[in-house]
Amino acid sequence: MSITDSSTPLDTAHTEQSVVGFTEGVLTNLAACVSEVESKIQRGTLSTSTKPTLVQVQNWLKRAKMELSETKSFTFNRKYTYMTTTAGTYRYALPPDYNGGMTRIQDTTNDEPVTLWDQVWFDRKYPDPSAVSNSDELIACVKNMELWITPPAGSYQLELQYDRSGAETSADDFEWLPELERFRCCDFAIAESFESLGNFQLANVYRAKWGQGVIKARKADGRRKWAEMNYQALSCLQTGTGLVK
Repeated sequence: MSITDSSTPLDTAHTEQSVVGFTEGVLTNLAACVSEVESKIQRGTLSTSTKPTLVQVQNWLKRAKMELSETKSFTFNRKYTYMTTTAGTYRYALPPDYNGGMTRIQDTTNDEPVTLWDQVWFDRKYPDPSAVSNSDELIACVKNMELWITPPAGSYQLELQYDRSGAETSADDFEWLPELERFRCCDFAIAESFESLGNFQLANVYRAKWGQGVIKARKADGRRKWAEMNYQALSCLQTGTGLVK
């Protein structure tokens, strides 16, 4: 008995909605973050022949973004992308940086929300989505990195709102991170740098600094979300929750 893996990838084009980038301040991009790391480890300008190498530090900075995104569904993690359906097609790839969390889908062509079901419910109702008649009323579910939708009747534009994983969909993308979080990413890269140099004492100092920063970020984000809820647990029946006007 054997399983033959598919040789045809499921590919869906996603376009990110225009957003305000955090481009002001000291650490405006990846190169500025590298300079911050260089100033702390004091090994001169990093290159392919230094220890650590420039690429290593860049990779540690990029990993820090993903570590930060994995820690909590921060408010700044939200991402908005657009995709277009094909009539009768029910399987679509999710964005490569999809990380779950609170996922919302809007049909902007018909100005309707797309109902998102649990995978088990969807499978029980639609064991074979291809047998379902094409419809304007869309019901969807997330299966790993795929979006399954009841076959649409036409070409519709869908807006996806989701929590990003921090993985890069464009080179050296740090603009969505507030500057303070970029400094925290530098702390992570500095700790990794000192560890590669065998200086475990300083590596532990900066790793602790990174950990303390993440704890502070979690608390600050919690306060922001609590303020957005007007310091109360909202009922789905209250005005402003999206279900009641």
